[in-house]
Amino acid sequence: MKTDVEFGPSTEDILEGLSTPDFKALNQQANNETIKRMKQAVPILIGTGKAQDHIPGMHKNLILHAGPPITWQRASGPLKGAIIAGLIYEGLAKNKSEAEEVMAKGEVVLAPCHDHNAVGPMAGIITSSMSVYIVEDQFSGHRSYSNLSDDRGDYRGSSIRFGVYDQEAIDYLHWIEDVIAPALDQAIRDENGIDFLPIIGRSLLMGDDCHVMNNAATLIFSRILLPGIIRNSKQKKETVQIATQIYQDESFPLNPIMATCKAVADAGSGIPHSSIITAMARNGTEFGIKVSGLGDTWFTGLAGVARGILMPGITPADVNRDMGDSAITETMGLGGTIKSISGSYQDSINNILKTYNITHSESDLFLIPGIDDRGSPLGYDLLKIIKADTTPTINSGLAQKHMNRYQAGIGSLHPPMEAFLKAAVHFLEVEKNQPPSKQP
Repeated sequence: MKTDVEFGPSTEDILEGLSTPDFKALNQQANNETIKRMKQAVPILIGTGKAQDHIPGMHKNLILHAGPPITWQRASGPLKGAIIAGLIYEGLAKNKSEAEEVMAKGEVVLAPCHDHNAVGPMAGIITSSMSVYIVEDQFSGHRSYSNLSDDRGDYRGSSIRFGVYDQEAIDYLHWIEDVIAPALDQAIRDENGIDFLPIIGRSLLMGDDCHVMNNAATLIFSRILLPGIIRNSKQKKETVQIATQIYQDESFPLNPIMATCKAVADAGSGIPHSSIITAMARNGTEFGIKVSGLGDTWFTGLAGVARGILMPGITPADVNRDMGDSAITETMGLGGTIKSISGSYQDSINNILKTYNITHSESDLFLIPGIDDRGSPLGYDLLKIIKADTTPTINSGLAQKHMNRYQAGIGSLHPPMEAFLKAAVHFLEVEKNQPPSKQP
């Protein structure tokens, strides 16, 4: 794997420039502080609410999407399809043609979910009147958000997150708002909030990766929710519909898991001299990262194409470039970090052991069966990644290249080194110009 860039210093130059005893001490202290703040976070799912009422800066003509910034012109087929669905759902367009015209005229703004304290799986679309999960860090008061699962429970991925904008998908979004969102909000409030950290920890021990595999988490989450849903439901038919949907949607808990991971990552953001990665995300065209010591700046590279298990009739040529904010789970030591969707059990063990070499710490809460219950690798270190010349393993759902197509499958991949190298070059520049006395 090539690790030099033609427009800047080589990997060796970067590492040499950051090898002084003074910087190493500052970096170690900053990374320790980043991990400390992540571990201090107490993210609690406190309810649901309309995006326009909770997400900072949300408005009618803003659509949030997964991954780093992207324009309509550069968006991939599935992302465009999901944007079209969002416009139709909001009443900003009546059909595909009108939606494309709206976007061509620039009447609607696109922005990353991550830049508004939010995350969304696959296309990651959040519009103003959609309901979102609200996760509050009880330690800092900071809030993170994710949309609700739009999976129709048909095991085909026939949802807008994969770029589907047919009438059934739009109708389902309205059903979420009318039926599921209010029921979830009341059930969550009846529990005085739900702590997802122990749910994640237990699910890992039961075989989940808490990214593309969530069977155990679905059972645990539904067991917590269903008493409140039953208690507050006014109609038996409605109760059966909600319970059936939760049961059939194997990704139902992914969204609050993502918001929980986002809250933990945000707790470690903005620490000067820290080289810990606080976001990894993809928009179907580019892969991007954020680094604690570099604030909200995105560093990007061409998104790869994952390999894995494909739906019947789908070929590798049908698969779009990687997409989704769900890599926030890998950022926090879940997903492909602890269980790659590709390869054998032993391959996963070997990958985890290698991953400890590019992270700063281990989780106190997320334990890995099979490795003496060690904590999952936590805190990907930008400088360790470029030194080792290896990037994290990311599990992913697979979307088809063209809009209005169902899920292509699931798989895994290593994101491009390009994004990490760009971040490292900038990190070196910042450190050269930053007062050495500035402490985290």
